[in-house]
Amino acid sequence: MARALDVNVVIPPPLRPLFEGRREVSLGVPGHAGVGDVFETLLSLYPRLRQHLAGDRPATGGSYVHLALDSHSLEELALGGTGLSTGRRLHLFLLSRPPPSSPSGA
Repeated sequence: MARALDVNVVIPPPLRPLFEGRREVSLGVPGHAGVGDVFETLLSLYPRLRQHLAGDRPATGGSYVHLALDSHSLEELALGGTGLSTGRRLHLFLLSRPPPSSPSGA
């Protein structure tokens, strides 16, 4: 059985109200968990985060959340690993999406 991993997610100031004001959230995830599992855990524990998902709908402006990994995690993912290990820090960002431009001549 794989050991559990303790992963820390750094929360940017604009998203902290969704995380009860926390600057960082520590999560215990199964040893075989990947980055997607961490994100699913965040959505389960903090469901208001879902309002900032980009989704499959066409871009309409506004903001969306992005989960970033450090270079060691990215290298591990590229080699077929999970990208996670105990003590790993992931960073959430709130990115802005410009509104779609209006058609020419409109």
